[in-house]
Amino acid sequence: MARIWLEVTGVRVERLRDISAADALAEGIPNTSGEIWRDADTLTVINDYKDLWESINGPGSWDANPWVWVIEFRRVEP
Repeated sequence: MARIWLEVTGVRVERLRDISAADALAEGIPNTSGEIWRDADTLTVINDYKDLWESINGPGSWDANPWVWVIEFRRVEP
C-alpha cells in the first residue's frame, strides 16, 4: 500500500554545483522573483539552494562539489 505512486523518468549523475535554476526550483527553492527571469534571479535561486545544501550537509560541503544522483520522476495514478 502506498499513498502516492511515482514513475522514474530520468536518472543521471552530475556535480552538485552544475545544478540549474530549474532544478533548484524543482528541489523546492521558492521563486521569489516572480515570472520575469534575469541572470540575477538565477544566481539568487542557486545561492538559496547552496544555503539549503550547507544547512543540511555542513559548512564547506558546497565547495567540495561532490557527485550527486539526479532522479527525476512524475506522479502517476495507480
